[in-house]
Amino acid sequence: MIDAFTLADLEARVKAADARYGTFASTHEALGVALEEFQELTEAVRANVLQHVASEALDLAAVCIRLAMQIEDPRLAMRSVK
Repeated sequence: MIDAFTLADLEARVKAADARYGTFASTHEALGVALEEFQELTEAVRANVLQHVASEALDLAAVCIRLAMQIEDPRLAMRSVK
């Protein structure tokens, strides 16, 4: 089960990214951001610094959640193949 602290941290990351960057320009942009976050998670795992691993895992999760939430956004939907 996910604890309340982790969920609150994840929600805060999603909200902060939305406020700073807005809607993804495309699904390709979202994938690029997710891949960057995955690379940072990979580096944290290799360094085996558990707090960094947790932080990067939440950053990656936030990107994926933002993408899922924005799928119905008209600005993103208009760029998709029908």
